[in-house]
Amino acid sequence: MSDHGEGAGGPGPEPVPEPLPRLSIKVPSPKQFTGDGEDLKPEAFDRWYNSVQLYLRLHNVSQNASGSGNYWILYTEGRAQEAAFPAAELFGENITRDLLVTYLRERFQSSKHKDDTYQKFHNIRQSWNGQVQKISIIATDLLMHRSRLPEDTISDYAFIQQFFTSMHPSLRQDVETQYTGDEDINTVIAMAERLDSIH
Repeated sequence: MSDHGEGAGGPGPEPVPEPLPRLSIKVPSPKQFTGDGEDLKPEAFDRWYNSVQLYLRLHNVSQNASGSGNYWILYTEGRAQEAAFPAAELFGENITRDLLVTYLRERFQSSKHKDDTYQKFHNIRQSWNGQVQKISIIATDLLMHRSRLPEDTISDYAFIQQFFTSMHPSLRQDVETQYTGDEDINTVIAMAERLDSIH
């Protein structure tokens, strides 16, 4: 005798539970970094960095992908934004978070003594304590220290010569072989980065 309580196809599908409601919390925008007053204190810069990083992570913005630095510029104003815009022009539309943050930290959190900055600029080396860094890191360091000095303190020619001095000897030989004297700073840096990548 058949059981008429069930359909011919057997038991029906299990009921699908309704999804739990998703909490909707409006995350406040982080405070903008000004580069003035209280923002010059190291702890203020760190608070700004942590708050922007958390805010962008909650909004699924990639933390250090190509171009991520442009989002961080939106959370600057005043002197800090005046410094951030040239950094964006310097590094291009692909500026990363780390490049921008390092640029701002160096500009607003480091020693204000010009002589110290000038000396640091001339002491930068690709090879240090037996370790060889990527030439892109060296180029960034040189550009940042130059930017902290009064305009025209270091000419483009002097910058390129110091860039050569900072290189590992084998890389310097390769770059100087291709250098004609007509290239600008960005071209020389790109040349060095390309040759460094195949060393």
